[in-house]
Amino acid sequence: MIRLATCALAMVLALTGGGCYSAPVPAPRHQAGEADLAAEALEVGDYTRAAELYRRALTTTPESLPVHYGLAVALSHLDQKPEAIREFRWVLARGKPGTVEVDNARSWLIKAGALGPLSTGPVARSESTSNDEPSNSASAIVEGRVVSAGGPEQGPLKRQQIFLIEQPSRLHHYQHRTDEEGRFRFAGVPPGTYKISDRMSGPPTWRLRVEVKPGQLVLLDLGPDNSTRVRDDYPGHL
Repeated sequence: MIRLATCALAMVLALTGGGCYSAPVPAPRHQAGEADLAAEALEVGDYTRAAELYRRALTTTPESLPVHYGLAVALSHLDQKPEAIREFRWVLARGKPGTVEVDNARSWLIKAGALGPLSTGPVARSESTSNDEPSNSASAIVEGRVVSAGGPEQGPLKRQQIFLIEQPSRLHHYQHRTDEEGRFRFAGVPPGTYKISDRMSGPPTWRLRVEVKPGQLVLLDLGPDNSTRVRDDYPGHL
C-alpha cells in the first residue's frame, strides 16, 4: 500500500510539473556577444580567434571604435600589416583625440611607416586618392570603400574606377581601381581641393569636393548617402 501510494503521488506531481522526477529548469544565461568573446580571446593571446570574432562583430556594429581597435591589435600580432594599417587608420580618423586608442593607433602607424610625423592632430573625414607620388610629411592619404548606390548590384563594388582631380587647376590627377572589398587608397596627395568621382565623362554616381590638408588622413566611403542623387558638389561639370 505504501508503495502504491508513493507511485500515485509521484504520478500526480509529475502531471502537475512539481515532482521530484522533474529536472530543474536552469536560469537563463547571459550570452556574451562576439565583441566580448573577441576581447577575451585577445586578452589571453588567441589572436587568430580574436580577429575572427572582431570581424564578425563588425558586420553588426560597423561603426564601433573598440571593435575596430581590437581587430587592429589582433592583426598587428598576426603580422597582417596591410589590414592592421587600415583598421588603425580607421581608429585614428574617427576616435577622440587624446584617448588611449587614438594615441596607440597613431604610435603604431608611425612606427610602421604608415603615417607621416605631421599627422598628430585631429583627422578629418573626406574623399579618396592614389599612390602615384612618393609620400612625405606634407602629403596626405585619401582612402575609403565604395558600395553600391542602388540598383541590382548590392554590396562593395569591385574593380570600380575612382578618379581624384585637383580643382580648378587639374594639375594633380589620380585614378585607382577598388580591390575585392571595394576599397581604394591614394597616397602622396599634395594639399589642395580635389574632385572625387567614378566618371571622367558622362553622368557620375559620385561627384564630391575634397579638402586635403598637409599630413592628413582623409577617409570617405562612397555609397547611397553621398551619391549624386543626394549630393552633387560639381553640378554641370564634365
